[in-house]
Amino acid sequence: MKILTLSIVTLAGTMEPMDCDSVQLHVADNAEGKGGGSYGIHPGHIKALFSLAAGTLTALKNGETVLKAATGDGFATVQDDTVTIVVSQFEKN
Repeated sequence: MKILTLSIVTLAGTMEPMDCDSVQLHVADNAEGKGGGSYGIHPGHIKALFSLAAGTLTALKNGETVLKAATGDGFATVQDDTVTIVVSQFEKN
């Protein structure tokens, strides 16, 4: 089974990367206030850049939640099964 590597960067520093098989994050609306909401990323996702709104970040592995956190605004990148999230605020639930 393919895995994702999740890296999180906050104002407080960088967390140790973790393995998971899916990440759900909160994508920001566009300039017209449309298109945002919950978005899921799985292994094999195309290269991407997302603007993030404050919301909930969830990482799953084998169907179990391995990380759940409230996040502030920021951005996320996806490349080669690595998800990098840079956010202004981060608080584990």
